[in-house]
Amino acid sequence: MIDIQEFKESHIEEIFTAFHNLNWFKPKQTFSNYFLEQRNGLRHAWVAYFNHDFAGYITLNLRSQYPDFIKNNIPEIQDLNVLPPFRNKGIGNILLEKAENKAKDYNKIVGLGVGLYIDYGAAQKIYIKRGYIPDGNGITYDYKTIKPGNNIMLDDDLCLWLTKKLG
Repeated sequence: MIDIQEFKESHIEEIFTAFHNLNWFKPKQTFSNYFLEQRNGLRHAWVAYFNHDFAGYITLNLRSQYPDFIKNNIPEIQDLNVLPPFRNKGIGNILLEKAENKAKDYNKIVGLGVGLYIDYGAAQKIYIKRGYIPDGNGITYDYKTIKPGNNIMLDDDLCLWLTKKLG
């Protein structure tokens, strides 16, 4: 059974511990910031449980740092994470649906940036299957457009930006 809950302050320790137990370092401050931003109306966040076990989370940032999303007031889906033991159970799709439905309150388009190395392969596939397409502005590093001929680090800050029209 999959249960989606609005992110609460009480989830912070549980999320941090779940990632820590998998040797996946995510600073506790990240989740504290998400909670504060949600409380201040800048972000929405949800957590997923599978049979009462924490399984993942997603956030919807209403103040993207990506210039094209800023210019067009496009909310940005950020930080979709489903823990490995809970993948391929539909949790990612359910979390995305929750964020997309909320994004409709702000715009007819939602966007996200996806990483380009192998760890993002499953995410790349799910986004394409859900109707996301490249925004046509190429790739960025730390939200800045990459010009041809530049050498860049292949890490989490190298992204291809995708958008989806919401029905």
